[in-house]
Amino acid sequence: MKLVIALVLLAAATAHADDRCNTGKELATKGDLPRAALYLDSCSDDDGVRVRNVVVHKLEATKLSHVTVTSMPDGIDGETDALPGEKFTTPATIWTKAGTYKITVGGQTVEKTVEPHSRTTVIINVPPPPKPAKNGAVSFEEEPEQHKGPPPAVKHPTMLPKKYAKPSAPTGEQIDDPFAHRGSDAVLSWRLGVRLSGGISDRTNADPHASIGIAVRADRPLDGPALFTARLDFAHRELDTIGANIGFAVIALERRSFVLTVGAALRGEVHMQSKLDTMDVNRAGIGGALDVDVAVLPLPLAFGLRAEQGFSELMSGMRDRAVLVEVGYDWR
Repeated sequence: MKLVIALVLLAAATAHADDRCNTGKELATKGDLPRAALYLDSCSDDDGVRVRNVVVHKLEATKLSHVTVTSMPDGIDGETDALPGEKFTTPATIWTKAGTYKITVGGQTVEKTVEPHSRTTVIINVPPPPKPAKNGAVSFEEEPEQHKGPPPAVKHPTMLPKKYAKPSAPTGEQIDDPFAHRGSDAVLSWRLGVRLSGGISDRTNADPHASIGIAVRADRPLDGPALFTARLDFAHRELDTIGANIGFAVIALERRSFVLTVGAALRGEVHMQSKLDTMDVNRAGIGGALDVDVAVLPLPLAFGLRAEQGFSELMSGMRDRAVLVEVGYDWR
């Protein structure tokens, strides 16, 4: 019987999550991104997760602030005047403009001031409800009946210090936090992309030659504006080359319509031929790469400029280098 009840409750919870997910997709279509993000948190299917990633990426390009509401314990219903009329279950993510808002979870209300384009976490301690008192009886004819049991529950105040629960209003001109995390927020984890390149390559003291190639890359957001980058590419030049790159990039400029990143990587490469102009060629080498990449929003297109420089000798006294222009497609 308990198994049947559990299955019924599970089916009801799944249906409720699907309803919220569908509502989130409709709100995303209408352009109501803050409410869409709240409802899309419950999505678990591939299409819902894709829509959620697109909505979060668009919100990160705005001046809205990111508020994470958690409770002790989790799974408590709440509401806030940052999104009037909307209910949520902790933990939940709220996107809103800068200002001071009231957040109520499990009957506990705190007031929080949100800075422009910031990330804020609100933790609310929800004490368990007190147990109902039991009625007892005393007889003076016999020895009083002894009642055993735990002491009544004590209502504990919130663990959050007062200065954080109700901070003073900010004064003076407010600026964006340069170290605010603009990565994926655990929802947007990896950005995958493919690049087609064309340009010129040469050896030291040698004539330049055309270079064309294809590459796949993966970017992982870290704390702040930093990204971890990895890349695997093939280039058709005087020597056909397979290269692997590992490095880091920084978001240099972020706007509604594009994101500009600048990166550097350590490069290892393998040459497909063993001879060039009758001279022996080192089959493997190391080098470095610098690139500038522009992601066009909300389209999945990207454009870039890349420079590669060999550190080890290609052959006696010669090192390989290249300057490339790239165009690509990103899944983000």
